Amino acid sequence: MSVHPQIEIGSEFVGYRLEEVVGRGGMGVVYRAHDLRLKRTVALKLMAPELALDERFRERFSRESELAMSLEHPNVVPIHDAGEFEGRLYLAMRHVEGTDLKALLREEELLGPARALAITAQIANALDAAHAKGLVHRDVKPSNVLLDPDQHAYLADFGLTRRLSEQGVQSGDGRSMGTPSYLAPEQIEGGPVDGRADIYSLGCLLYECLTGEAPFARDSRLAVAWAHLEEEPPSIGDRVPQLPAAIDDVIHKAMAKDPEERYATCGELIAAAEDALGLGPVAPPRRRRLAVAVAVLAALTALAALASAFSDRGRGEAASSTLTARKNTVMRIDPTTNAIKAVVDVGEQPDALAVAGRSVWAYNLESHTVSEIDAATNQVRRTIAMSSEYGDLGGPVIAADDAGAWAIGHRVATEDYVLTRILAGSQRKREYRLDLDPNAVAVGEGAVWVLGWARGRGAVVDRIDGATGKVTGRTVIPSYGQPQNLAVGEGAVWALDSNAELFRIDPRSRKVTGRRDLGECAAMPVVAFGSLWACVCNPGSSMLRIDPKTLRNTLSRNAIPAQEGNFTAGNGSLWWHDARNATVLRFNPTTGDLTRTIRVTPSAPTPYSRSLTTRAISAGPGGVWVALALN
Repeated sequence: MSVHPQIEIGSEFVGYRLEEVVGRGGMGVVYRAHDLRLKRTVALKLMAPELALDERFRERFSRESELAMSLEHPNVVPIHDAGEFEGRLYLAMRHVEGTDLKALLREEELLGPARALAITAQIANALDAAHAKGLVHRDVKPSNVLLDPDQHAYLADFGLTRRLSEQGVQSGDGRSMGTPSYLAPEQIEGGPVDGRADIYSLGCLLYECLTGEAPFARDSRLAVAWAHLEEEPPSIGDRVPQLPAAIDDVIHKAMAKDPEERYATCGELIAAAEDALGLGPVAPPRRRRLAVAVAVLAALTALAALASAFSDRGRGEAASSTLTARKNTVMRIDPTTNAIKAVVDVGEQPDALAVAGRSVWAYNLESHTVSEIDAATNQVRRTIAMSSEYGDLGGPVIAADDAGAWAIGHRVATEDYVLTRILAGSQRKREYRLDLDPNAVAVGEGAVWVLGWARGRGAVVDRIDGATGKVTGRTVIPSYGQPQNLAVGEGAVWALDSNAELFRIDPRSRKVTGRRDLGECAAMPVVAFGSLWACVCNPGSSMLRIDPKTLRNTLSRNAIPAQEGNFTAGNGSLWWHDARNATVLRFNPTTGDLTRTIRVTPSAPTPYSRSLTTRAISAGPGGVWVALALN
């Protein structure tokens, strides 16, 4: 049995200060650690010391960790660093706040079909991307599926994959074979292994999400291995009778003993499961039956709303009468079902949203107030009167962290500009005078950032200490346009001007380290899934996915109907609110495909007249939040 000597908490290891043990496994110990150079929290995995003595393992570790670092995908935990130090092999990875699927299943026993597929579909995307690069994971299991507070899923431990060209299991590699409860038969037998072994494991994972138990629960590892080799997968219907019988066929194909009989890709497995569970996209009705289909749909919608009302009452959520789309409200969309789950009344003309912690913040343009909504109960906790107001400032004009919200505005009484700090759960607020005309505010990288126009300096970004409100640095942006939009993420601050020129700023040196012309115009960017996303008009409305390091496009799609809206990200998807049509569009961040169009008002806004439409969107606790007001 391997013994892993634990390094003392608080000590430093190759530039990382160890803070807490967060996991142990057969190959090593995982710590939460602080990167002293880049000032960020990471997950640091230290391999068992004896592994560094195995020359073959060291070579494989070096080769495979380098390959894994090249795999950039929104559902894969990024590996920042890998190497050997003082006789220990190590991996430094992104630290994902939240939980893992194993802990979630232990707490909830099983997941509903929609939620199970929402999680496993993200893992399927990661695996298919890995297979396309010639990598196979070989250890897909619940503890390797990490979930952040927004239920965005990450597949961990890609640093110990095997290349598809490496067949079989080498002698001495037994530690890395995987977990018996999820192993494909060919892995157990030491035969050729390719991406279809991951498909088998994903089938086991889906089975457990739907039933609360691994497919072959036995008293010993040997009995589990024997069942994978010789027994057919158990029926889901025996454990959860209310699920459609067709799901058994899907699991049986995914877990076929012969790899040739399995699905070709993980995506095919998920698509088949969606169809079997009745969660796939609905085909459009034939034209000759349109009138009947509309009538049936209306009746079903009414019944669904009634059922939802009684169900929601049982959970203390909004009653059916509150689910009517109306002006001056914030609507909550459940990402697992794409259904509207609550409509919350706020102040007049909600025009900006921010979500963090347990709070949703709505900045109400006409009433000059900010409403704080409890994301757990869908109730307004309090409404805070603002002494400042904002007009067409760009955006975002409100940002949030776990402790509260930050808002920018013009204080009419004193004719100056202020940054207002609003504390969560309190009527208290603090105002800090700004030495610039602000256009946008964002939080991240250990500071509050305000983009604006400073007299005599032009476009600038100020770095502000969140504890004191003091400016601790200023970056002058070499822009010929007006400062417009701001975002923070992927180790950088991002500024966008009115000429659609994008600037990347290093948050530590506060220097502009890159710039790129996006075209004629661009909407407010968002940083998510390891990329920066923007909607641009060159011509039309195109969705761009931009590599934060090279500033080059990694995806371009003419997928946005109109540029009147903006992006948010959460639950493994990219979301766009389309103000022109009063809909919310959901996109797959890997392929850029539109996966769902959600209508949030009874009809599209009417041109040249006051009508109900979407004004803002933000994702976070409880789902995707959309502000509704008159256009």
